[in-house]
Amino acid sequence: MTEEGGETPPDSDSVIVHRELFEGQLPGDADDPEIDIARIVADLEGEDPTDIGSLYDTIDHVVEHLFSNPPPIEAQAELAFTFEGYRIELSQDGRATFLKID
Repeated sequence: MTEEGGETPPDSDSVIVHRELFEGQLPGDADDPEIDIARIVADLEGEDPTDIGSLYDTIDHVVEHLFSNPPPIEAQAELAFTFEGYRIELSQDGRATFLKID
């Protein structure tokens, strides 16, 4: 996981954090993107990953399916969901955006 940068939206206390989930790997080669997402959220919150909720309880295996059996790249598939106070947007190429929400 690498951080690409962050920006603050105008008139907001929120910070947008961009991360690359696969660090140069093909998305289908990722070990477990759900765990990567939980680790990023825990890191952003200064928490231990075991102290936050389960991503599986939030969206089941949707992330796993997006990356283990991805649609053709031409589909430009994206997934957005809310987890542990963050709006998370994922692209099938492994880019992820985390927006802290109230």
